[in-house]
Amino acid sequence: MKKSIIILVILFIIYSIIVNTCPVVTQWDRGVILSVQELLKNLPVSIPDMAGSWLYNICLYLPLIIGGIYFFKKYLLIDLIIFVSSPTIAYCFNKILKNVVQRPRPPIEMQLFVHKSSFSFVSNHTFITATLYGLVIYYLVKYCKNKIIRTAGISFAILWMAFEGFSRIWLGVHNPTDVIGGYLLALIFILIYIKLIRLIGGKY
Repeated sequence: MKKSIIILVILFIIYSIIVNTCPVVTQWDRGVILSVQELLKNLPVSIPDMAGSWLYNICLYLPLIIGGIYFFKKYLLIDLIIFVSSPTIAYCFNKILKNVVQRPRPPIEMQLFVHKSSFSFVSNHTFITATLYGLVIYYLVKYCKNKIIRTAGISFAILWMAFEGFSRIWLGVHNPTDVIGGYLLALIFILIYIKLIRLIGGKY
């Protein structure tokens, strides 16, 4: 797993450099955003906006509460700390990353809802959601013995991660490459978390 993490980190660095220095990539991003918006222009903007407002908050806090209660009752304190703190750590890391990279968001005229923040790489909503729900999938596989609940939980996690990223593109507040970067960075964080859990403790 250590080698996989190192390889993914190197790939992410290379990807970040290409995304932020190649004009062709930016042109492709703009084209994808416009294509998605044109394809879905007859649908209400409230649909993608849900993924960044009230539905996002519900889908963020609900698994944290359920997971926190479960880990507390099972005395899995390492898992409890890592799982509950994962969104905050992801947010803080990405805030630093955004200010280092300083990639501008898509033009305001392409944004269905104007975003206040000026930096785009990587998508914060995508990164946090993918990190949290990646861990949800990991823990469902590890601890959930009910096949129906496990399958339903994993299916929802995958669909929600996909919709969250897609909604950012649909709204025009993020480039597709920002979203892809968010997924890639989340994968790195999940592998690091799993490695940390196995090193420090937990029931395996």
